[in-house]
Amino acid sequence: MAARNKLLNKLHNANKTFPWNDLVTLLNHLDYEKQEMAGSRVRFYNPKTKHMIRLHRPHPENAIKGGALRDIKNTLRAEGYL
Repeated sequence: MAARNKLLNKLHNANKTFPWNDLVTLLNHLDYEKQEMAGSRVRFYNPKTKHMIRLHRPHPENAIKGGALRDIKNTLRAEGYL
C-alpha cells in the first residue's frame, strides 16, 4: 500500500512529465490490467470498476507528458484515486 500511495503522490505532484514505468506500476496497484494493442497503443482495464484507460506508449522518451498526463490525472481524480 505504501508504494501505491507514493506513486499517487508523485503523479499528483507531476507538472510536466511522469515516468511510463511508474504509471504502469501505479495502474497495476490500482487493479488495472495492461493489454497491449496494435503499434504503441496500450489499454488498461479495471475489471472491478469496468473502467478503461487508453494510451499510446511514449516514444522515444519513456515519460508521459502534456495532454496525456493531464488526462491521466483527471481520469484518476474522477475515479476517486487522486
